[in-house]
Amino acid sequence: MDAANELDIAWKIKEQYNSSAAADRYAEYFKGSLRHRRKDQREKRCIARGLSQVPRGSLVLDLPCGTGRMYPLLKDLDLHVVEADSSPYMVDHARRKAEELGLSGGQKQDRFLVSDIFHTGFENRQFDAVICNRLFHHFPDSQTRQQALRELARICSGPIVVSFFSIAATDALKFLYKKYILNKTIQDRIPIGPRQFSKDIQACGLRIERWILPRPLLSMQWYVVLRHR
Repeated sequence: MDAANELDIAWKIKEQYNSSAAADRYAEYFKGSLRHRRKDQREKRCIARGLSQVPRGSLVLDLPCGTGRMYPLLKDLDLHVVEADSSPYMVDHARRKAEELGLSGGQKQDRFLVSDIFHTGFENRQFDAVICNRLFHHFPDSQTRQQALRELARICSGPIVVSFFSIAATDALKFLYKKYILNKTIQDRIPIGPRQFSKDIQACGLRIERWILPRPLLSMQWYVVLRHR
């Protein structure tokens, strides 16, 4: 992926959430309707399953952390956590939420940092595990996805839990309808084939340990647990 395209995608994602109001809206999204609350619980169960083999006390990166939605789960798993996001407003919200819940006090290894997935600034194999939830559906092409996967592989020694939107689900029918029937140009939140994502993963020196599907055949949000080959 060329540097201009990488910067363009990073800028668009950051700007989408680069305000206090956007962070406030995002924090409330999964607290709203029953459907959203159930989605929140499904995602947390998937991530917990993906981290099931990670020992207690391990150092885990949550990137992008958003407003810290997964932080309480990670603390329940007795993990040391780095919450990171490209939006400083998201990071600030996550930090304040952790303080309000009384979860971050005394945890010297827990940090809240501004960082983007293409150039995280972390050391090689710094983390025992990484979760990357709700980001890859913003990456429309293989080069972008591979750039992000290579950076995650560089900084992690253990499992990498990634979510993406799969075309192999009934939820994807809405996307197909807009694209092929209404002839709309869609540049974001694009579902892809699991086979294509597998190729991206393999091209980055990673292997698939297992797939985790919140709602098989229904939901296009899938999870995959990756390891170094």
